[in-house]
Amino acid sequence: MESLAQLEALCERLYNSQDSTERAHAENTLKCFSTNIDYISQCQYILDNALTPYALMLASSSLLKQVTEHSLSLQLRLDIRNYLINYLANRGPELQPFVTGSLIQLLSRVTKFGWFDDDRFRDVVKESMNFLSQATSDHYAIGLKILNQLVCEMNQPNPGLPSTHHRRVACSFRDQALFQIFQISLTSLRQLKTDVVSRLQELALALTLKCLTFDFVGTSIDESSEEFGTVQIPSSWRPVLEDPSTLQIFFDYYAITKPPLSKEMATTKSNAREWTVLVQEDPV
Repeated sequence: MESLAQLEALCERLYNSQDSTERAHAENTLKCFSTNIDYISQCQYILDNALTPYALMLASSSLLKQVTEHSLSLQLRLDIRNYLINYLANRGPELQPFVTGSLIQLLSRVTKFGWFDDDRFRDVVKESMNFLSQATSDHYAIGLKILNQLVCEMNQPNPGLPSTHHRRVACSFRDQALFQIFQISLTSLRQLKTDVVSRLQELALALTLKCLTFDFVGTSIDESSEEFGTVQIPSSWRPVLEDPSTLQIFFDYYAITKPPLSKEMATTKSNAREWTVLVQEDPV
């Protein structure tokens, strides 16, 4: 690769070209970034210096593949993690949403794969709260997006991670972090109820729903099936779920929101009702 400008041009063709031959050539030229661990430092260089969102997307998606498919050293994974936290804090608000989303997915994947390797990987919830405490709505949104993606990542199996290890991580995450995230979502809903930035409300609502629909006991329900699964909630959640103010916040949002938010609120409200009953009957 002769220059960063040349790479940016190739990335533009990779993601935007209507010519399949041109796209295939760009993909073949750029695949070294996702298959060769020696190119990980080059991905960071691209993130630091590229001017186009497609080059940033290449770097992020390549790192995601590297983290997923290769056994990287602990220190390298910690470096990637710390870099991403700082990068999102400093540059996140100015990035295209699809780039931000890709970087957050990468952060969540690194966190999950390193969950048992070093306690610092588990600090991601605390660091997400740092985004929520900043003055700008953009940083607040990034914090909520990190938590949303983290819950998704922990709740679904990954290529490159044995199913037994996935379940161990998911259970540990459930016991150590999920309830705190659920409380953060409720706090955000209360704080944002009169907020004019509806995207923040959407993110907070989505986070609440993800927490309530987490696969608590490892018996994933097929959403296409008409059969209902048994839901179990950790007993430590009981005081919050039995608090009338918890259900009331869902009714309040249902009253003030319009579709599609109101539809999602109906689902969340229904889940909360069921959870309130189930937590009394069948706690984990």
